[in-house]
Amino acid sequence: MSSLSTGVDDIGRGFRFLNQHPRLWGWVIAPAIVTLLILIALVAGVSHLVDPVVDWATGWLPGFLRGLASALVWLVVIIGLGAGALFVFMAVAGIVAGPFNELLSEAVEARLTGVPPPRFSLAALLRGFALGVTHGIRRLMVAVLAFALVFSLGFIPVVGTIGGLALGFYISARGAAYDCYDAVLARRDLPYRDKLAFLAQHRRRTLGLGAGVTAMLFVPVVNLVALGLGTAGATMAVRELEK
Repeated sequence: MSSLSTGVDDIGRGFRFLNQHPRLWGWVIAPAIVTLLILIALVAGVSHLVDPVVDWATGWLPGFLRGLASALVWLVVIIGLGAGALFVFMAVAGIVAGPFNELLSEAVEARLTGVPPPRFSLAALLRGFALGVTHGIRRLMVAVLAFALVFSLGFIPVVGTIGGLALGFYISARGAAYDCYDAVLARRDLPYRDKLAFLAQHRRRTLGLGAGVTAMLFVPVVNLVALGLGTAGATMAVRELEK
């Protein structure tokens, strides 16, 4: 439990570090604007889909049962689509923020070590974006499968809904942890398998950070900068763990 709490506290350390170096906030705000547009689109999509899905799920029921079942199905659909939107949001936001987070991590590490970072390179930014898209597609496929599982569990009364929410939160936390730590580990030229091995070696601490970032995604405005704060905290954590 102490490692989990340390992981959550890493986010706070990242926030305090950014406040000590206000110019670094630019690397957080830039992807936040794009993330806001994505979030608006997802919320609109979920709102648009709820009623048609509920009508489809209850359309075959007799009239006297349809009214009673609609409320339960509506709750299940909201939870299922909300979890699916969260999975997709995490994957897409990770793709958008990836190259910016890598530059943020580089700048944070430069402040920690006193060694100036390399000059800004548009080519490096685009290369990081292309690599992020490749990894993001892989995570998006996992997100779709996870959404299908969570949505199916939601139709089991009470236990299934709670279990689906818990599973969805865990999967999102692991994805958030990868996105934040990837900004640091990618600059170590680690292959994908070795990055996963690092997360597994420090499972509780990285999961704590991922869980904290995932919880922040439910807080308006804060969710726009959650990955940036997590990246700053992950950078400081990696340097500490390397020592």
